[in-house]
Amino acid sequence: MEKLRVGEKSALEKLYAGETPRWSNSALEKLRVGEKSALEKLYAGETPRWSKSALEKLRAGETPCCIKSALEKLRAGETPRWRNSVLEKIRAGETSRWRNCALEKLRVGETPRWRKSALETHRAGETPRWRKSASEKVRVGESPRWRNSALEKLRV
Repeated sequence: MEKLRVGEKSALEKLYAGETPRWSNSALEKLRVGEKSALEKLYAGETPRWSKSALEKLRAGETPCCIKSALEKLRAGETPRWRNSVLEKIRAGETSRWRNCALEKLRVGETPRWRKSALETHRAGETPRWRKSASEKVRVGESPRWRNSALEKLRV
């Protein structure tokens, strides 16, 4: 707290004497002097531009470009490329190769061999030996001896 010098008035004394500068007057003092409250100024339309609510500014068309909602920017076509939704990018054909969904890659035929679905590799006959089903291995004669059924062993 500030120390008062000899003969100096306290803030309260200055307030009562009417010596307090305007910016430091309390709301109550302002009302006594006849100044309008912030609410009254707002209703009277005297509020400075910077104190309007975002909604009011938006309605009045005063909202700066940087404060526009993402939806507004998207509709106006102002959204930067990196902010577009994935769906928008896919529609425009802008999606980079690594961002394409697996389904898109499959349709286009871009999926690398190791990323193909099991069904795709199976249909193409590319299934590696270790991925073949047991029944397929038995049919082809690739099943190891210890995996053969008792029936197979009897036949051999």
